[in-house]
Amino acid sequence: MKNKILIISVLVVGIAGIVLWGLGIPRYGFALDTFKVGYIDYNKVIESHPRMEKAKKDLSDFAQKTQTDYQKQLDEAVKNKTANEAQQIKAEYESRLNETVNKRWQELLNPIINDVKKAVSDVAKKNGIDVVLRGDIVITGGIDITDDVIKVIKK
Repeated sequence: MKNKILIISVLVVGIAGIVLWGLGIPRYGFALDTFKVGYIDYNKVIESHPRMEKAKKDLSDFAQKTQTDYQKQLDEAVKNKTANEAQQIKAEYESRLNETVNKRWQELLNPIINDVKKAVSDVAKKNGIDVVLRGDIVITGGIDITDDVIKVIKK
């Protein structure tokens, strides 16, 4: 008798699970057919930001000035050094130069990225989109909101 009740219980739970799965109701409690996914061409949006050209120019100017300063320091640092020592010092200076320029690029880019994130969030909310992905990872489906996001960041 206990075995029959156990078997019936397992069957009922299994059937209920199959029915719920078939309805598209995952363990998270919402139906998949109401889940909207959007995507953007992230590079296009970033490049379209009104402050992007200025950020690129500022970075270029900063990189040139920094490289000139580092070159002067490097020339002084390698005086009276062996070729191996000079090569090692040059590698250290190049590494510091790259690190300094990359840090400046992040400082210039972060406000732009924050603007884009806010615009994406606003457009998604307006269109009832639950998740927005980068377009380069979407194979099929989804709603392209790239142009809408660009319009928002250009206001």
